[in-house]
Amino acid sequence: MAAALARTGAAVVVAHHGEGELAATVVERIRSDGGVAHPFEASLATVEANRALVDFAVAELGRVDVFVANAGLTRWSPFLETDEATWDEVVDLNLKGTYFGAQAAARRMVEQETGGRIVFSSSVTGLVAAGNLSAYSVTKAGLAHMARVLAVELGPHGITVNALAIGATLNERNLRDDPDYAEHWAGVIPTGRVGEPRDVAAALLYLASPEAAMVTGHTLVVDGGWTAVGAVPG
Repeated sequence: MAAALARTGAAVVVAHHGEGELAATVVERIRSDGGVAHPFEASLATVEANRALVDFAVAELGRVDVFVANAGLTRWSPFLETDEATWDEVVDLNLKGTYFGAQAAARRMVEQETGGRIVFSSSVTGLVAAGNLSAYSVTKAGLAHMARVLAVELGPHGITVNALAIGATLNERNLRDDPDYAEHWAGVIPTGRVGEPRDVAAALLYLASPEAAMVTGHTLVVDGGWTAVGAVPG
């Protein structure tokens, strides 16, 4: 996402939590291509960290035009066994962190008086019920509605708010869980292949672009048609 935005000319802040080496690699890749990028470490489960992130972006880059709330975590747990600590951990980052990050960014955008774009990373599990993911799924469904309600209040300021409902996507975490992840999911996705990070980044670029000025309060599904069938690998 950060690299894709940078290729369009955006100066970016790459936020991370405990992934300094990975963030540095992304930042260096962007800079080597002539872009502007800065790393920022924080646990975005807190209000203070989200405000600090936006303050850092303004201090380094001068303004905030696009805010992408991509921080999130997954916890697998049967509903009857989910404890308060698990619930709080998931909700604090996925839902509360996103809410207050958007608030901090929107306040800056309103002050700038030039509009802006806010995009949330939701999930197809917020649209289709999945077992053993109740806390996670509730937060992702909440992000879709958060985009709708914030769009109403921020629209008069020229700020759009949307979400991406991300489907099965090939990344390091999923490959650790299942080395044959791409093959297994390709068999149940109508397009015949698993999603890749570039698919999500392309959707983000559209929502962040001037061409999407009339798209707000919307959840764009990036899943190769999976939600139309809802099948899981056998």
